[in-house]
Amino acid sequence: MSEKKGMNRRSFLATAGVVSTGALIPKSNLFAKEESKAEYPRIKDYHVLGRTGFQVSDIGIGTSRVYSTPIISALLDAGVNYIDTAEGYGRGAAERNIAEAIKGRDRKSLFITTKIRMRGVTTKDQVIEKVNQCLERLETDYIDCLMNQGTGSIEDLKDENFHLAMDELKKQGKVRFVGTANHGSMHSGQGESMETILMGAVEDGRFDVLLVVYNFVQKDAGERIMAAAAQKDIGITIMKSDPLGRYFQMKERIEQMKKDGEPIDERTTQYMTRMEATAKQAESFIQENNLTNPSEIKEAALKFVLNNPKVHTLNLAFNTFDDIHNYLKLSGTRLKETEKAMLSEYKKNCGQLYCRHACGICEPECPHQVPVNTIMRYSRYFDAQSGEKYAMEKYARLETAKADRCKNCEGFCEKSCPFGVPIQGLLAIAHSELTLV
Repeated sequence: MSEKKGMNRRSFLATAGVVSTGALIPKSNLFAKEESKAEYPRIKDYHVLGRTGFQVSDIGIGTSRVYSTPIISALLDAGVNYIDTAEGYGRGAAERNIAEAIKGRDRKSLFITTKIRMRGVTTKDQVIEKVNQCLERLETDYIDCLMNQGTGSIEDLKDENFHLAMDELKKQGKVRFVGTANHGSMHSGQGESMETILMGAVEDGRFDVLLVVYNFVQKDAGERIMAAAAQKDIGITIMKSDPLGRYFQMKERIEQMKKDGEPIDERTTQYMTRMEATAKQAESFIQENNLTNPSEIKEAALKFVLNNPKVHTLNLAFNTFDDIHNYLKLSGTRLKETEKAMLSEYKKNCGQLYCRHACGICEPECPHQVPVNTIMRYSRYFDAQSGEKYAMEKYARLETAKADRCKNCEGFCEKSCPFGVPIQGLLAIAHSELTLV
């Protein structure tokens, strides 16, 4: 963290590839290490993606940022055939990188999902234009699944402009299937829950594929959605499968702040004390299992998702070539009883350190309408490898109240959290890491 001192927001965002117009400069090697020449594990398991009938790899590519073309190519060579992206990832650069990676390959062997947002879209023709732009960037004649991304309500889900456009694009052969993705409200008090919206998508009947938040700590809503979707043979893809690492990241960040001598006021010190107390509850479990880093549990966490028969593909972020080795080796593997026990103990001892994705239970209690769900998602982006600049840029563009409002608050969010998460402290740290003064 200390290397960021002396930089202002403008200069830092410039190094992130953000120019004055707000456009992101695509760099093919932005998130990749030098390409490894070693052989990679291959995909061992494929599942039928619901009523699409397509056999998808159990592990897919989730491109939330601009991944390098060589990494995507290596994954495709290893048998991965499901790619998830969106118009907004890297301002379209992710779609362009995918286009480069799939050149010369059998297009029919791949299932490509991209997403559009309906914010500000008021006509069918505008939807069609958005999709045509995706097709142009992807350099393909058709999109396997076009998702309505981040719908905030059931009403948004049923937007007739979207569905009329999908009907027309299907007739033209430009879109094969329709889906929706949701990970909770973007803004406090301005959206319905993931479960409400995705259950609505199942009931609506016009959606063929869903992108769902699901992991071993936060599984109940996802399992209800998947059970309902299975009744209608709707394809299930998974995101946010990793609830781990908060103990390690939080401990390191607190120690670094102290080491750097960053000014910490009395209330923030109280946050730190509470969070350290929470973390210490996990230490006996960490030590007993000789877990010096979260990788041991992370493998089990991913296998937990892969072992659910209602999950068709798990979207993972591949930032480096090492990630290809570490994740693809899990394809087709089974969760051992010892791993199940470890996950159960981790949830009991460390579950308080995970602010649940797509939860939002605490948001209505915030007098400042701080979008807790969104800010904590950005904080996780920051913690991800090579994700700092991306997360800071997203936070800088947030137009709502930010987490600096939490500094002198009574902690309404924390009092209302049913999981005991020290969320006020996590928000304070999130603001510190995501903001440049």
